[in-house]
Amino acid sequence: MAPACGFGLPSPKTHPFRSIHRIAQHAGPSCERQSIGLSSTLFSLFRKPIEIRPLPFPEIPDAADRQIRSGRRSYPLIRAVLAQLAAAVVVFGGYRFLESRFGPLAPLSLILALQSLTAAVVGQIMGLPKWWIPVNLLVPAAVAVALSLNLPSWSYPLAFLAFALVFWNSADDRVPLYLTNRTTSRALQDLLKAQTIPAGGQIRVADIGCGLGGTLLHLARHCPDMTFVGVESAPLPFAIARLRLVLSGLPNLAITYGDLWKQDLSEYQAVYCFLSPEPMTRLYSKARQEMMPGSQLISNSFGVPDIAPDEVVSIEDRRQTELLIYRF
Repeated sequence: MAPACGFGLPSPKTHPFRSIHRIAQHAGPSCERQSIGLSSTLFSLFRKPIEIRPLPFPEIPDAADRQIRSGRRSYPLIRAVLAQLAAAVVVFGGYRFLESRFGPLAPLSLILALQSLTAAVVGQIMGLPKWWIPVNLLVPAAVAVALSLNLPSWSYPLAFLAFALVFWNSADDRVPLYLTNRTTSRALQDLLKAQTIPAGGQIRVADIGCGLGGTLLHLARHCPDMTFVGVESAPLPFAIARLRLVLSGLPNLAITYGDLWKQDLSEYQAVYCFLSPEPMTRLYSKARQEMMPGSQLISNSFGVPDIAPDEVVSIEDRRQTELLIYRF
């Protein structure tokens, strides 16, 4: 009977593979064959370089993505006001200090120009988008012109109220009031007529941030077989759009007051928007998650950062408008 195959601990001065083989030779031929296979396997394992793969670090979202996931919004209008106030303190405070020591040094126009430049620079430091630069540059001059007209005191809060009712979204979603021209409305009409009719039977189109409702009125008149829904959150434009809807009597058009981020986009085959560069990343993410296959997001002029549109339609108008189409 062949003795049982057993292995002893090799001496530290002996090669481990040779020790295994020598022990197996004394144990018997069957164990010797097993030891040769074991030695070859161990040798190949030790000869093979060990690949060390570092653990992947979690993806760190950028600032825009963090804002999308957290649902928090920034308020650029507040930052713009703070930039103007900070610039006024620096420029006018510094001028008053120098004037007390050296007398008048510069005309008011030059001080206002310096105020404008300082406000624009401070606004950029505070993280305002670049399209706020001309706004910050023009505000001091506009205030100076208003003061020179000697308007009654009640006109200023009234003007501020009207401005707030029209540009309500600028303080929150960073969306000013942009109006779609007739040439673009006709091009949009051609795009929608080429849309594939869903199995349900009727195409539903949403205008997110419909403004005064002019685009929707045009589309509803020329596409009676489609249903259109406008969403507007600025009070005064919504009131005007709703009044125009009532006067038109169009049965295939509805205009609602509400937050565009709370709208369910899954029921629309096409969503049109003319917003601003700021909300496009968040809107595209929302549309991609909610809209059905075969639907499309049509943006007037403003694209989604780092995402190429599936199609770009160039409009032959004075501002060379482009309709950027993202299909899902």
